[in-house]
Amino acid sequence: MRLIVTEKNLAAERIAKILSNGKVSTSKVNNVPVYSFSANGEETRVIGLKGHLLKVDFPAEYADWQGVEPEKLVDAHLIKVPTVKQLVKALQKEAKPASEVLIATDFDREGELIGLDAATEIRLTNENVPIRRARFSAITPAEIERAFSELEELDQDLARAGEARQDIDLIWGATLTRFISLASSRLGKQFLSVGRVQSPTLVLIAGREKERSAFIPEKYWQVRARFRNGEEFVALHKTERFGSKDEAEAVLARLGDKATVSNVSKTERTVEPPAPFNTTAFLAAAASLGISTSSAMRAAENLYMRGFISYRGCY
Repeated sequence: MRLIVTEKNLAAERIAKILSNGKVSTSKVNNVPVYSFSANGEETRVIGLKGHLLKVDFPAEYADWQGVEPEKLVDAHLIKVPTVKQLVKALQKEAKPASEVLIATDFDREGELIGLDAATEIRLTNENVPIRRARFSAITPAEIERAFSELEELDQDLARAGEARQDIDLIWGATLTRFISLASSRLGKQFLSVGRVQSPTLVLIAGREKERSAFIPEKYWQVRARFRNGEEFVALHKTERFGSKDEAEAVLARLGDKATVSNVSKTERTVEPPAPFNTTAFLAAAASLGISTSSAMRAAENLYMRGFISYRGCY
């Protein structure tokens, strides 16, 4: 039996339907959906995770905020614990009889780490099973079929890079959060949260607020004219901004009721296609349209899962 592990349930369903030409059956293991089909006389089962299978945490002896000095967290030995225990059990149950495991998580650092964590849990129940990696940038038939015909190995270095960032997030956030909360006597539900992303974001916001406070508005005037030559259009004077009202009114006084086209010129230029969005640019573009970060990410993920857009994280 071949087992395929994806990052999300929707990806598992889509990949199973693509590889089986739609001839797939669904069952549940520990209340986790599993999709199965036969190909070339071999049974294949596909299970989707819920993002990270494991998360890093401090051992229980570091749980007492007031009993452990914050700086002790910096050198603490971190442990990994399941995010959803039932999901880990379902994965191990499916992996136990498998003759081959294929990791089909997202094509980025986080996806590689999720795949490595899944492989680690699988090894606990099926120590010698071959585990390989299917890498794809879009969940489309052509891309999925290519990925599963060109299997690779898990990239340990890439996964460890994701793991290092996960560790830093925890150590940085927990240490500073405890320090700030203890120093301000804000404990319990009133604690002050500090994080790797929150801290520089706060600096950017504070700096921008200072710029706004220091800004001194300057008045300016513009001269615009409305023309009609078939279609109506508006033109702006070549001096886009006048520093004084008198200058603008002097120009306006010289204008008559009609305008004459004195020169027509044409130019050609080649416009390169825009570079693909990275996450930051995508969210900034969405925000400019009034779309919240959470809504934008949900929309992008749904489009990717359904094969409408491609995605490849940076290495």
